[in-house]
Amino acid sequence: MALQMLDHTGLKCPVCGEAFTREDDIVVCPVCGAPYHRACYEKEGKCIFDDLHKAGKDWAPPAPPPPKAADTTAEIKDQECPVCGTLNAHSAFFCNRCGTSLLGTQPGEKGPTPPPPPFVSSGAPASRNAYGGVVPPFSFDPMGGVSPAEALEEGVSFGDASKFVKQNTTYYMPVFRYMKQTGRNKFNVSAFLFSGAWMLYRKQYKAGAIVTALMFCLYLCYLMVTVFVAAPLLTELSAQVGMDLSLGFSPTNEQMLALTQIVSGDPMMYLQISSPLLCLLGMLAVMIVIGVRGNKMYMRHCIRCVRQIKAQSAEGEAAVTLERKGGVNVSIAVCLFVCYFLLVNVVPFFL
Repeated sequence: MALQMLDHTGLKCPVCGEAFTREDDIVVCPVCGAPYHRACYEKEGKCIFDDLHKAGKDWAPPAPPPPKAADTTAEIKDQECPVCGTLNAHSAFFCNRCGTSLLGTQPGEKGPTPPPPPFVSSGAPASRNAYGGVVPPFSFDPMGGVSPAEALEEGVSFGDASKFVKQNTTYYMPVFRYMKQTGRNKFNVSAFLFSGAWMLYRKQYKAGAIVTALMFCLYLCYLMVTVFVAAPLLTELSAQVGMDLSLGFSPTNEQMLALTQIVSGDPMMYLQISSPLLCLLGMLAVMIVIGVRGNKMYMRHCIRCVRQIKAQSAEGEAAVTLERKGGVNVSIAVCLFVCYFLLVNVVPFFL
């Protein structure tokens, strides 16, 4: 028969699973000492721990749960990551932003710079963009996943380059790293569409002035040969085959055949008629070259300027000078837009 025991408060009845309270009627097994609610014991009619009885062992309460790990978020953050500079908890072994090991680094002391690790996030693998840069899953990264401490060229880090680029570093930093690692170019749509204007906007003044002047000359040449060469010659040829251009350029098959026969017999005449198209093809060729080579030209421009600024600036002033001399030139972009509007819409009226 079961005997009543004292104070099993907080333990759970092995039959119903409810915790014992001080008001419960509790009985214990006389063989192994397991506690029960009296009603639960009478319902079963015996102790359920037959295995303990056979082994001659006594029942023991379950071990208490292990203490919870210390909450590192409440600790003082005095460990600086040697790669990304993030402050981490005093007891942390790895940087909670980039995953770099913090072992061997004392508070306020930077260890040797390891190769840039991938971005580490809890529960999901790091994702990368088209240029190999890591895309942070929860926060905006102005470096596009590239470590500021990583070297772009000797004496120039990606952090230095980002200070000089300023606008749109999320695009240019991964592109710079892609070109550095592969040796390949990356097509720049803005450079293709705006060519010299894009270069001047990005403060590549010498090369931008040359390309802008070349595009201006090609477009002006297009207007001149169209108005003074191709259009008069086409009007003259149309009159010879009996076609009235005042009604629009809609020749019949016989008139088109006659025009072809006249032009094919004189290569110089064919060249004169095609000269506006040749000017446009020249402009397109310049745009394609700048679109293909633009990113590499801009990367070299950034590296050259950063080296000059760091060589000429006093220690601690280079970062401020990079941001002051870098970035973009918005005023020159607005000025070029106005000039382009006048060139396309006003100049043709005077020709």
